[in-house]
Amino acid sequence: MHVAFVGPAFLDGFFLPSMQALERAGHRASRYTDPAAFTADTDALASLDVLAALPNFPIGAALMDKAPNLRALISPITGTEGFDEPEASARAILVANGHIEENYTSMGEAAVMLALAALYDLHGTERRLRENLPRPAHLTARTMMGKTVGIVGFGKIGQVVASRLQTWHVSLLASVRTPRPLPGYVSAVTLDELLDRSDVVIVAAALSDDTRGMLSYDRLRRMKEDAVFVNVSRGGIAPDADVHRLAVERPRMRLALDVFDPEPLAPDSPLRDLPNAILTPHQAGHTFETHDRLPHVLAEAVADVIEGRVPRYVRNPGIADRWTARWAR
Repeated sequence: MHVAFVGPAFLDGFFLPSMQALERAGHRASRYTDPAAFTADTDALASLDVLAALPNFPIGAALMDKAPNLRALISPITGTEGFDEPEASARAILVANGHIEENYTSMGEAAVMLALAALYDLHGTERRLRENLPRPAHLTARTMMGKTVGIVGFGKIGQVVASRLQTWHVSLLASVRTPRPLPGYVSAVTLDELLDRSDVVIVAAALSDDTRGMLSYDRLRRMKEDAVFVNVSRGGIAPDADVHRLAVERPRMRLALDVFDPEPLAPDSPLRDLPNAILTPHQAGHTFETHDRLPHVLAEAVADVIEGRVPRYVRNPGIADRWTARWAR
């Protein structure tokens, strides 16, 4: 069988265990660091059985039609926003990812860390020591205790955030697009109500056509003047220009952003000049534990698909029976 691995060179560590296992088993593993070179390789597409790629690689109907033997799209991490899941499902193509406990736990804990760092002005306090500045006349640090924390999206990451904060004497709100049972310590509200009431807003929703641009300037301005805004999900949900505009207008607002659109953040992005922003390069929740396990999970998923088994982590499990009927040996 033929498995293609598409993504920048830094993904070699993720892809290598899978590629070695495939070659030992007599399968074909091809590696493309340039997505354009892959999409232009019609011979490779015609023989393709499995595609592993970063989630920002757009894989739509046109590409799938060029790969009639394609049985699975696999993201080595959690995101799958570039993969057209409805089109894949219509063709009995599984969409798998690396939605492991270490991954979403790390991201949830990082979101709490960023919220605390913003509330306590950690970087500003560090700067006073490093630059030998005098103590401020008025303290700016604020406690988490007593605050209302709003979580936009309540998937695995949002659930970790809530579980960590449930004993912190905060009020927890969550807005979800698909109704679901919530823990007793979390109140379900609309997105607008969450923005109106929250002292801390943490974005943990997945990026999709429905959520792209969901937190526009007009919506974000519903937040309190001194709100803390944390985004560890995807930059496309809250456009950079809209976030920047609001932050400039509200100097008491604090930001902690780990994601941007596009990425990486441009060197001349005005977000870099905001004194009230913590910026990290889509890495705040990337831990050793996560990166140590993800390559093995990817290798397992590839092996499962080749052997006709549904991988452990799939986005479209509803097609499992149809997929098995078509592809299982």
